[in-house]
Amino acid sequence: MKLNSPRSNRRQAAPRWWLGLVPFLASAAASVLRAHPAPAHQISPRQASEEIVATLSAGHVVWCVTRDSILVAAVGGGDEQGSHLPTILPISSFRMGVLLGAVDWNQGSAGKAVRLDAELPQAAANATRRPTKTNAAPDPNEPSDIEQIGVGVLELLRPLVSQLHRKLDLAPNEPLVEVLLADYVENYGPEIWSLKYRIQQENLGNDYWETHILRPAYYQLYPPEKGSARTFMEAQYPASLPELGLVARLAQNDPQIEAIRSSSTMIDQAAAAISDGHSDKAAGPPVADLLRAALPALTGKQAGLALAELDARRGFQWLVPPPEAPPPPSATQTKPAEPGAPSLRKYVPPLN
Repeated sequence: MKLNSPRSNRRQAAPRWWLGLVPFLASAAASVLRAHPAPAHQISPRQASEEIVATLSAGHVVWCVTRDSILVAAVGGGDEQGSHLPTILPISSFRMGVLLGAVDWNQGSAGKAVRLDAELPQAAANATRRPTKTNAAPDPNEPSDIEQIGVGVLELLRPLVSQLHRKLDLAPNEPLVEVLLADYVENYGPEIWSLKYRIQQENLGNDYWETHILRPAYYQLYPPEKGSARTFMEAQYPASLPELGLVARLAQNDPQIEAIRSSSTMIDQAAAAISDGHSDKAAGPPVADLLRAALPALTGKQAGLALAELDARRGFQWLVPPPEAPPPPSATQTKPAEPGAPSLRKYVPPLN
């Protein structure tokens, strides 16, 4: 279900959690975002050398909201040569995200490259910086931080997408890029959002296309509807990848999962809570141990693994850093936040 306003839906029951959420590009068998080529005589050598291409983040993503943290794991998949794992990154100390789809952009002879994982933290910081207000009641019409980050990413994508002049093989509702955001909110708790960026193309003649990025569509993925199970949440990109099916494997006593469960009483207790639909009652460390052992067993060690948590008290932590080191933050400097400015860390869980 589409949620148009993050600021209002935090006060409502969220839609059912997702399984296999991430949409896919129809040409996802390729590691580079491909467009239908125009006849050779219509494109000069200079134009061809300036063709902009985007490398994909592809594979599996698994989320789990536990008693004390939000866990996210990423593994590769699909044999996409040159593609990356789904890109996990800290957005701030107490917010993290995952990037899927067209993440790394490069413009041929111009030598220009843009990595969204390097640019997103700075874009989020710029977008969520608000002037300090004293003795002022909260404005219900003020854009939420999720909406502000969504617009910040839009501004990153707009000049890149405008350089796409060939017809892209995308279905009408397929996003070019998807950003998943997780954080904690005061008087609300853990939340996960999906921001989907779709495009529109117009043929101006001679197979020359004008491409526009649309404003993001916002979907709340967690918490689930009241009474719905709270358990593992999976996504894969491209969608042609088979689902890992962790929830079903737990229910069916899959031998690989059972071997991991039996290795530790704490892991077995955590797996039981997840299987019963109460992941929020499971401790974070044994769930992380379960994911750390289960995902390579199911996908193969060659797929690679990255695992991170957003601890409700300590913030972002790498549990298994990605095989490729994250890029350094953008060199763009911003002025420090003003005293009293809102913090992205807004939720303190109760002591157990």
